Amino acid sequence: MSPDGSETLPLNRDDANVIVDRLRETKVDITGRAFLLKLDTLIVRLGSKWEAKADYVFEHLKTTFERGFEEPNWCLKINDDAWMALMPAVGSRKGALAIADIWRDLCGFFVGDMSSVDIPLYEVTIDGVDSFRLSKIDLNTWFGPQEDEQGPVKARVAGSGEEAAGKGPGNSGVGAAPIRPVIVAATVTYAGRNLKVASAAEPLFEMKKMVMIGHRLESMVMEHLDNTLLDRKALANLDWNLREQIDLVNIDQGLKLMRIKTPEQRKMLMVVPAAFSTFASARARTRITTEVQKASVEMGMKVLFEVRGLDGVPPHRVLEIVSMIKPFCMTVVGSVSADRKVISTLNKCGLSGVCIEYDGQKRDEEQLKDYLSALSAAAKASAGACMVQGFDNYRQMAVARLAGVTHASMKTAALMSPKGAAHMARSAADALKDTAAPLSSALPEA
Repeated sequence: MSPDGSETLPLNRDDANVIVDRLRETKVDITGRAFLLKLDTLIVRLGSKWEAKADYVFEHLKTTFERGFEEPNWCLKINDDAWMALMPAVGSRKGALAIADIWRDLCGFFVGDMSSVDIPLYEVTIDGVDSFRLSKIDLNTWFGPQEDEQGPVKARVAGSGEEAAGKGPGNSGVGAAPIRPVIVAATVTYAGRNLKVASAAEPLFEMKKMVMIGHRLESMVMEHLDNTLLDRKALANLDWNLREQIDLVNIDQGLKLMRIKTPEQRKMLMVVPAAFSTFASARARTRITTEVQKASVEMGMKVLFEVRGLDGVPPHRVLEIVSMIKPFCMTVVGSVSADRKVISTLNKCGLSGVCIEYDGQKRDEEQLKDYLSALSAAAKASAGACMVQGFDNYRQMAVARLAGVTHASMKTAALMSPKGAAHMARSAADALKDTAAPLSSALPEA
């Protein structure tokens, strides 16, 4: 260590000169926008578990960073115990605070609270063709070489509202504000039974690049009397007429939510779900395809129809319905329970993918990876893509990416503040309002 407290870090890798050259080109070492995290304290805390967890640690860092910051910002594993982030499009102070938050999130996920340990955050400058000079950063006093923070901020950090789901790493703290999705609700009635249908546009992620590509028009269905939330099994057991009303109201409300978003917020794709029984109804199918196609043209979006409730449906019937709705969308996926035998029945049904609802059971990352890997392999063998709906947090999504899941979304309750999630049903009930001209009211009589 030198008298000024800095130290030299040799780069033990073949492409060291390439990394050094990129730093020189972007001048991040001069502007104070190159940061390094030493992982030695985390390694010590993990002890004998480090060897098995190392790949997950670096994958978690990469996923969290890339979900929060777009090019030209980038990150990489430097050595076996160090990770670096280069942030030319983010002010030096903001960049340092963001990386500190990523460190806290990392520790919280893998070992728990490490607030008593100094954040091992360092400023990086070039020291040679294959080495860096590291200077410890004290966030209480450090502002970097350019204290005026004139650099353009292009980080995809989270703002308010559900769009934050596509712009920030959940609750990791990278400038993120609590995510509060917009929810609208209406009441449906059939044969004396009253249900509430609360709808939200859940952010949908493409997992290879971990980027948000659109929304799923998702409903939460509750009993009118006590706000009991109906699960997948309860929905499957509903009278088909009632389920049809639920699907139509959800699509109507979901399209309204999409229309109030800006084009940038909408992204490129919307997933429109409805039960097999709903799509099998000629009047419902015609109304859905007409309204959704009109909305997709108006908003410049692609449509993916998701056919739900396919457990036990004969493959030839699935193929029949898929052939009827495929001309009105980009592609069709089928939704079944998380069972490999059931998933295998969707082979040769004309589907482009299988959608599975996450069961919500608590698993450590190894168990979760094994569980999702088996489902992903079965889905890909049957239809080519594996979509998982209803994750509780971004950490599960990071593991899902490693397990081969191609697309995923989080359930609405997980995107809300803790208080909001705890009172989801009551909040939806309080927000209950009648929507003008729902799809169901526009349907012709049978």
